[in-house]
Amino acid sequence: MTYAFKTETFEFEYIKSTIDSTVLWENHCHARFEMLAVLEGNINIVLEGRSYRLTEGESILIPPLAYHTVTANRKGAYRRITAMFDPETIPKVLRPRLLNKDTAILSTSPQIRDLKKICKEKQADFYAPLANSLMIQILYNHAQTELADSETEEDGFLTRILAYIETHLCEKITLDDLARHSSRSKSSVCHLFEEKMKVSPKQYILQKKMAYAAGLIRDGQTPTSVAVQVGYDNYSDFYRMYQKHFGISPASKNELQAKNP
Repeated sequence: MTYAFKTETFEFEYIKSTIDSTVLWENHCHARFEMLAVLEGNINIVLEGRSYRLTEGESILIPPLAYHTVTANRKGAYRRITAMFDPETIPKVLRPRLLNKDTAILSTSPQIRDLKKICKEKQADFYAPLANSLMIQILYNHAQTELADSETEEDGFLTRILAYIETHLCEKITLDDLARHSSRSKSSVCHLFEEKMKVSPKQYILQKKMAYAAGLIRDGQTPTSVAVQVGYDNYSDFYRMYQKHFGISPASKNELQAKNP
């Protein structure tokens, strides 16, 4: 059972289902912010190599282009609500707290259940102002939450590598670059990614580039200019990878609808 609700600034989705598989959503990332809240169930999110456990009543705020996997800690009934939105939607007063985070933020927000009711009503014009207000309250809750984060030596190495990729995402990044930046061997870098990220460095970089490219195209930039911006000298290579990743061409007029966990 799925209900969707959209305002000018937020895209909400409420899902009620039965979990019969451990993996709810495999490795992926989005060009926008994502708020995911659990109404019933128990899940685990591995985000950029760090693990976060969510139980009923808890929500997580995932930054743009943050690579993550969602798995279930137990089978059975599962209900959740998500909201997708652009960074510019965040009130200016909250941006120093939310836009500078390099990790996800966990919080509890009673407004989540009100959002669920709104999604089920299917009256976007009437409820849009209330939905926007509730979501801003949720963002305030997240902004006031501080994560206690203990970092191991391996986490520190991974953080530096991921920061390097983020900074140079629009360039050509090789395994040699990652090894040189982290002062580790190429095999060590690959092992670290497989252990922490459950994916190879190459696939991680590719998915981040494609998500970023999709956001630029959605904002109105031409596919050819976007290809150059994300580091492709050959448009044919960009076209092929984009179509393989999303199932549509970069020039498609169809709006990309991310399947959120």
